[in-house]
Amino acid sequence: MPAPWEGIGELPHMTNSAHQTASLIVAEDGLIDHIRQHAGLSEAAYRIPEDWRYRSPFHLLLAFGRRFTHTPSPEGLIGMPARLCYSNAARYALAHRSEGLVYAEGFALTHAELNFYLPHAWVVRPDGTVLDPTWDDAPGRAYVGIPIADSRLWPVAGGGLLQDFDRTLPLLRNGFPPNALADLGRPLITKGHS
Repeated sequence: MPAPWEGIGELPHMTNSAHQTASLIVAEDGLIDHIRQHAGLSEAAYRIPEDWRYRSPFHLLLAFGRRFTHTPSPEGLIGMPARLCYSNAARYALAHRSEGLVYAEGFALTHAELNFYLPHAWVVRPDGTVLDPTWDDAPGRAYVGIPIADSRLWPVAGGGLLQDFDRTLPLLRNGFPPNALADLGRPLITKGHS
């Protein structure tokens, strides 16, 4: 007979790996809901010219965003300076471009227990998994963002594409240049989930 505390918090007949996957999808869905809420708020708050392609950075994320799975960082990777995620990710991707790494930007869940979403940038491996040069490998992190293949757009000096006014406005007005995005990560809408 199992101890009374065994299995608490797990779904019946679910392995630990399946439970972690289900938890990750719930966390990603929370991020997507957060982005959708802000997109709705921005529609009421901002008057954008009719000829602009996107109303806000949140609309860009909904149009081009992908889900990403975090995997442990390589041994020996020392976290880069806190609060500099945009330049950290851009510089790391640039230094490891020959390995197929690309810059990605969007929102991330800081820790599973906190449900706190922050604008963030990270690096995406060719298999679509996250390598985060700024944050540690805390369990339960979720990432939703746009993978950028064109290294000319990477904000090496910081500021972010979706957070820096001068970089964001051209994207809202015109969208991304052709071939600027990487086909990495998973779609925002998954089978059985919205």
